[in-house]
Amino acid sequence: MSEDKKVLFDPGYAPLVINSLGQVGYLYYTFSAVKDLKAKRLNFPMTFRRIEKHLNNTIYFYLGCLLWATYLKKFDDFEIIGNQLLGEDCEEYEYTRELDFLIDYTKNQIPKDFKYYLNKTYEIDERFIKILETYREFLIINKGFCNVSKTNQIELPKNLKKPSELEILNEKIKKAIQERNLEQLLELYDLIF
Repeated sequence: MSEDKKVLFDPGYAPLVINSLGQVGYLYYTFSAVKDLKAKRLNFPMTFRRIEKHLNNTIYFYLGCLLWATYLKKFDDFEIIGNQLLGEDCEEYEYTRELDFLIDYTKNQIPKDFKYYLNKTYEIDERFIKILETYREFLIINKGFCNVSKTNQIELPKNLKKPSELEILNEKIKKAIQERNLEQLLELYDLIF
């Protein structure tokens, strides 16, 4: 991959998350459209399990993107191939809209829904909030990747650490993709946060 001074924009995440991206909002809005309160209370646990599956997969993907970008920074001035966003003209709200929803949903709406529908307290894994907020910043400082064609153009958020053993990131990313289990990437959280 790197012998010809080229690296992949996506190491293989896309096929693993294609069914999850955007699903959290869709499922939540579909659930919200139901008018019958009894039906909502009855269906909330099942609906939330589906939402949670997609939410977690999306968050693992965002963590994976941060890990991959951290790894790519080791290559100086390599061409990034496969960036489908390159050359697009997009506004900030276009690439932050989904993240803004997910951040608000995880911090505010999920706890409210648990209290209202189940009379229970729900606390999301704080790492998930950190991943969502950091990924949002990552998109903003890289302007949605519309102009990123080289590794030296990638900007990392200041709160991310630069691990000394970058090959560990690469190996774990490959393993998670090969095993089709992005949840494994959470093992790497402390290496960059």
